[in-house]
Amino acid sequence: MTYRLQSTPTFDRDFKRLDPSTAHPIAGKFRWLSEHPEALHHALRHVPRDLQGLQKYRIGDWRVLFWVDHTAHVITLYAVEHRSRIYKRL
Repeated sequence: MTYRLQSTPTFDRDFKRLDPSTAHPIAGKFRWLSEHPEALHHALRHVPRDLQGLQKYRIGDWRVLFWVDHTAHVITLYAVEHRSRIYKRL
């Protein structure tokens, strides 16, 4: 079962700022993950209540934060940032 990808305005802003050599592998990885949702299982701990259920995925030195709705088969992309900065935003 392929999951549908949707993004938040925050993710769209972050993604547009990426260098194309960084953005291309990230986009490719999430296309792959939408076809292999069983690989999505890295929940974040200690997040604010409004971000409960947020998960992370590592792609090199970059982190993508997202939610997965297994009932609706949707992956909602929340943010993408370098690993040195991403967790400071939470």
